[in-house]
Amino acid sequence: MKLEINLDLESALNKALSPEKMGPLLESVVNAAIKSAIEEATGYRSEFRKTLEAQVKETMPSGLDLRDVAKFSHVLNASIATVVDAANNATIKAAMDKVVKSVIPDVPATIKLSELIKVAREGFHKTDCEEFYAHYRESEFGGGWLALDRDSDCRSQHSAAIYLAISKNGSVYSVKMNCVPVTPASMPNAVGHLDSLLLSMYVGRTSIELDIDAHEVESLAGDQTEY
Repeated sequence: MKLEINLDLESALNKALSPEKMGPLLESVVNAAIKSAIEEATGYRSEFRKTLEAQVKETMPSGLDLRDVAKFSHVLNASIATVVDAANNATIKAAMDKVVKSVIPDVPATIKLSELIKVAREGFHKTDCEEFYAHYRESEFGGGWLALDRDSDCRSQHSAAIYLAISKNGSVYSVKMNCVPVTPASMPNAVGHLDSLLLSMYVGRTSIELDIDAHEVESLAGDQTEY
């Protein structure tokens, strides 16, 4: 997709050649350009940077010495990184929320870890007398890592089909489904309640209340008829 970017950098530089004054002026110019560019091509940050830097080389006044050019480049790159990262993050989050809401409109804001293990049992189609793999490793800073797999003989948490990284406040900042990491560019389809919850956790709509410890997690994944 072609990016149309028109910057009046030469005018901005002629008015303010000092690094202290360049920042706010350049950020304003870059902000306007990025707003237009992002609407046309979300996620094309690398191409945008190349195009912008090419225009900078063409419009930069020749009177700047090497030291001034270095300072200018530093200020410009910082402005670009700040604005583009913010725009991309907001756009990606909004897009993911829209997709997930259309697929899984009814998800809880919070689910207990004990309840999630029960949902996993249902999602794996396991009866109360059947076992499945569930391993929770606590972090010394709070939160931890949860691994789930329908195969009770799963070799390790890293080979499990489902793997969640959970912060101390219960938000999930990393998700693996069917052994594949979930990313904005590869959002899998939600098949069943378990998948819906996992995707909802990934986009921040559902958090986990850590109400049980690692031993209890493994216990809930075992044979429940003896309890």
